[in-house]
Amino acid sequence: MDAFLKECKTLIEKDNLEGLQETYEEYKDEKLPWEYVYQKLYLHACLKKKQRIVEWFKTLFQLLDPIQQIALKPTLHYGKYLLGNTIKCSCG
Repeated sequence: MDAFLKECKTLIEKDNLEGLQETYEEYKDEKLPWEYVYQKLYLHACLKKKQRIVEWFKTLFQLLDPIQQIALKPTLHYGKYLLGNTIKCSCG
C-alpha cells in the first residue's frame, strides 16, 4: 500500500489527474483501507492546491457508503481549511 500511496502522491504533485484516475481504476477492486487512502490523498491534493484533483476526490466521496462519508467528513473540513481562500471548495 505504501508504494500505491507514493505513486498517487507523485501523480498529484505533477497535477496528473488522468494518471491518478487510471491508477485508481487499476486498484479500485483491491482490498485496501480506502478510507485511509482517501484521507491521505485528498489532504495531499489540498496541500498542493491541485483544484482539479480535489474536485475529482469530491466526486469519489459521493461513491462512498454513508458510514465512510460520516467518518471522512472532518477530513473534508480540514481540506477546506488547507485550501484557504485559494480554491472554492463546497465540501459541506
